[in-house]
Amino acid sequence: MIRVTAEEISQFRSQLADSPDALAALDDIEECKGNLEAAAQLIAVKTTDTEVSLRGDSNYLENLVQELSQIICQEDFDPLMTGVLTAAIPTLAASGNIPVALATPVVIYVAKIGVKEFCKTAKPKS
Repeated sequence: MIRVTAEEISQFRSQLADSPDALAALDDIEECKGNLEAAAQLIAVKTTDTEVSLRGDSNYLENLVQELSQIICQEDFDPLMTGVLTAAIPTLAASGNIPVALATPVVIYVAKIGVKEFCKTAKPKS
């Protein structure tokens, strides 16, 4: 389980100030006390037709990240993950056909792990 601190959430708020959907996702992450898994489930319930039980799939975020790994592990995505994440979130949302709010915890998750490290162990679905 990956958590983000209040300080990290504050930094992300500054970076993503121009994205209302990403800011709403950060509110959800904060509400979940920085727990990205719980926040991703909450956001999925709010933004998609996915039936996600908040007590159900404890690996929802991990599974979602794996599904999106083909996009995340492309060479041209890696530069988007350096520094400010303002380009990575909308790019992943558009490429993965998911809401910006749901792309937000995914990008933060990968940023915390490190995109190169994540891609070494990613198991994309074929």
